[in-house]
Amino acid sequence: MKKVSLANGVEWEEERLRVLRSCHLLDTQPEFVFDRIVHLVKEVCQVPIVLISLTDAERQWFKSKVGCEITEGPRQTAYCNIAIQQPDILIIPDTLRDSNYAENLHQLNDKTIRFYAGAPLITPDGFALGTLCICDYIPRELTPDQQRTLKELARLVVIEIQRRRAMGALVEQAQQRSQALQQNNFYRKFGIGIGLIMILLLMSAGTSLWALNNSRQNEQKVLHTLNVIRTIDDLELSLRGNLLDVRRYALLPNRSLNNYKRSRDYIFEYLFKLKNLIRNRPIQTSFLQRLETSILATAKTLDQTIIDLGNQDSEGVKNIYLSPQLINIIDSPLNILQEMKTHEQYLLIQHQANSIKGQEINSFILAGTLSLNLFLTIFIFLLIVREIHSRRQAEITANHHREYLEVTLSSIGDAVITTDAQAQITLMNPVAEVLTGCASQDGIGQDFDQIVRIIDAAKGDVYPSPIKAALKFESNQIFDQAVMLLQPDGTRIAIDDSCAPIIGFSGQAEGAVMVFRDVSERRHIEKSIQKMLDRAQEINALKTSFISMVSHEFRTPLTTILSSAELLNYPPVRANLERQQKHLQRIYDAIRRLEAMLDDILLIGRAESGKLQFQPASINVIEIITGVVDAIQAGIGQRHYINVDFGDVVEPTFMDPKLLSHIMTNLISNAVKYSPAGSVVEIKLALADVGVDFNVTDHGIGIPPQDIPKLFTTFQRAGNVGNVQGTGLGLNIVKTCVDLHGGSIRVDSQLHQGTHFQVWLPNRLPAVYEPPV
Repeated sequence: MKKVSLANGVEWEEERLRVLRSCHLLDTQPEFVFDRIVHLVKEVCQVPIVLISLTDAERQWFKSKVGCEITEGPRQTAYCNIAIQQPDILIIPDTLRDSNYAENLHQLNDKTIRFYAGAPLITPDGFALGTLCICDYIPRELTPDQQRTLKELARLVVIEIQRRRAMGALVEQAQQRSQALQQNNFYRKFGIGIGLIMILLLMSAGTSLWALNNSRQNEQKVLHTLNVIRTIDDLELSLRGNLLDVRRYALLPNRSLNNYKRSRDYIFEYLFKLKNLIRNRPIQTSFLQRLETSILATAKTLDQTIIDLGNQDSEGVKNIYLSPQLINIIDSPLNILQEMKTHEQYLLIQHQANSIKGQEINSFILAGTLSLNLFLTIFIFLLIVREIHSRRQAEITANHHREYLEVTLSSIGDAVITTDAQAQITLMNPVAEVLTGCASQDGIGQDFDQIVRIIDAAKGDVYPSPIKAALKFESNQIFDQAVMLLQPDGTRIAIDDSCAPIIGFSGQAEGAVMVFRDVSERRHIEKSIQKMLDRAQEINALKTSFISMVSHEFRTPLTTILSSAELLNYPPVRANLERQQKHLQRIYDAIRRLEAMLDDILLIGRAESGKLQFQPASINVIEIITGVVDAIQAGIGQRHYINVDFGDVVEPTFMDPKLLSHIMTNLISNAVKYSPAGSVVEIKLALADVGVDFNVTDHGIGIPPQDIPKLFTTFQRAGNVGNVQGTGLGLNIVKTCVDLHGGSIRVDSQLHQGTHFQVWLPNRLPAVYEPPV
């Protein structure tokens, strides 16, 4: 594709907006690759605000930002709107002093933007989509290196944008191919349309049958309800007849119970029939339970009345006949029957209404189906007319997209691979051929995992296929950890990629596209930068610890010196020689403590700067250790017992006397400091593996298990030392001296029981000793 000029014309703007929207970046979520670039620009240029701005028709939208809370702003008044019209970076050192912008100042975070620099994001085909810009609240200038870095990082942003264009083009091409396939299957679509008409006719017939069946069911419900009402009426007549038979029995001279028994049988017969008719109706069932109870009570009362009539004279029979109890005895069941009948009449009205409504629905469905079929027939006819024009237009569009895709794939410089829905490769660009070590003609048609073998950089295990994940979940896939591409010759290349499904018109994934690049150099630089940052943090932590240690540890002896010096000028002290000696001794002890701390700090400094040298000589180990023990015993170890066992060590040994003295002084003094008064500190020497084992054991407070791994770190002290004075340098000095000897150190400790240090130093005899390089 030929590059267009950067003229600010209407056609250029329309094409620029089309290209911008083809990247599918506007109003999307933040992405790590763009965020990483803006943070890198912030560190390089040392500015508070960095933006990746995309210029839309009426706004500028920020794809990535730092130091800014808003996500978009108006285009017309934006500096970026001017920057995209420039062929090179736009720099405004001071917006207040520049007459072109003094009347068009911008506020951000309630502060005025005084400095602006924006590198236009120009695509290979010549369209400026936005800027990589930086802002500051104070006037400033950019160094030439910073300008070059800003332009280079803007080029990286363009590369990332081109990757999105390529993926969008591939997806669009797949959709066009799917559309062409749909158009080429016109007759199949025509047949589907006719089939739809037939299906609608069948559905209409089925719906009509359903409506007819529903109408029949409603009619059956009506008949059933009428049957229930008739049964209720029959039961009511039987109850009244049964009562009438009792009254006849009382009045007739020739008494007979045949009619009474017959009417009572009818009652229970109709009751049973009613029970069967309403067994699936919860409301009527509850009425029926009450009715059964009432009828049984009524029957029992009537039976008792028959017995009473047989035992009474004419006057007694008359009283029973006229009694209110006999007259009102069936009122209760009759009332229940009336409630049941009322409910059934309500249901009858509903069923009749539903039957009429069903008939109306059936007529409506028939009319609607016929109308829809007529509409589909007309629609299919129009499709036939439109098909002729659509086929030619699709062919022109497909040729245009094919040309556009070829230019886009060649301009991004990244590897691009597309697959079908079965994860078989359908396209590989030249960069993909180089990185995978597989020619396009050999890779197309192969399974993706056979050509592109991705492994976890940390574990070396096979990494799950991003293509298959994109096809399965129908969503974009981005590596969440460092991965490597394994080439056929076993070479491993660090890659970074994104993978997206190709969604067809069916709404399902018809394939996937993966765009990736070789990031080996970038990963190496990132590791180097991370090491530098870690080292810087470590140095800062050491500085903080050193200042804290100096502030704490130096203050105590200095306070002692100052207070004792002031007391020496006090007349009562000057008159008392013993008190003078006491304060002089305190000053002397404090100075020795300061001197020892300074020696430790200087020793650590010499070790870290590489100036502490290992200088072995033939020494008397027993003499050196005895001197160390005597010095400690005379000082802080006056209230401790230090037992020394030299074992089978024979003289001479070949070690560095100064380093050995540092090792033993720190180990023994620590054993004494962290042990209770009166306890025993044991020192034992033994020959081992052409060297000497130095064992120092105490019975003191011990070391917490969580503190042992960092025990030999500078300025680190165990968490249970309490008020015991110390700098946190002693064991670091021991480890440094042991390492210079080429020896080893091991520690075993239990809380409240004690600690055991074992140091092994090789006996470097002059005949075999080689000085370190």
